[in-house]
Amino acid sequence: MRRLIATTVTAVGVLAATAGAATQDTLSLAANPTVVVYGKTTALSGTLSPAKANQNVTVQGQECGKPNYAKVTTVKTTSTGAFTGNATPTVATTYQAKQKSTTSTTVTVKVKPVVQLLRLARGSYTVKVTAGQSLTNKTVLFQRYSKLKKRWLGVKKVVLTTATASTPKPTMVTSVSFKAKVVVRRARVRAVLSAAQAAPCYVAAISNTARA
Repeated sequence: MRRLIATTVTAVGVLAATAGAATQDTLSLAANPTVVVYGKTTALSGTLSPAKANQNVTVQGQECGKPNYAKVTTVKTTSTGAFTGNATPTVATTYQAKQKSTTSTTVTVKVKPVVQLLRLARGSYTVKVTAGQSLTNKTVLFQRYSKLKKRWLGVKKVVLTTATASTPKPTMVTSVSFKAKVVVRRARVRAVLSAAQAAPCYVAAISNTARA
């Protein structure tokens, strides 16, 4: 009899634990896109399960180089438990969502600087890199396209020297003017900020093309 009672109590306990686990809240989070050009937004969306409407979900972001998360936005769930919000990261940022004591997994959104190549005159150019922080002392590769070899060839490496604050904050435009001889007249040229030079807070970026 005692064994039967003990077995019954154990079974009830297991069922209760299973029911509790089944109703435990979970929170998902995704970003689209996961790589954005500087100044552009990404959509952050997820679902609270089991579905609960009108629940406040706080989206937090940890920026590259920062030790802690900071609030980005607060959104409400729909009747299906879904939520969505937008973010405009200025550097690579890791996001997570929180609803009371429930925390989602993280998602990282990378940022690509805006690289612009200007032809001032034949053999004279300016490169501008727009990002959320100064990129002085970073190296940019000036390239020309070879129709014969059907690939881009390195012409010159130039170092970004001047940083100027722009809007909106914290935008910085880092630039350099330089001279470069391109052997093929009217060849297509461009500037490339490599992954190694863009690191740690940005990814590689390529400028518009111009004519030498």
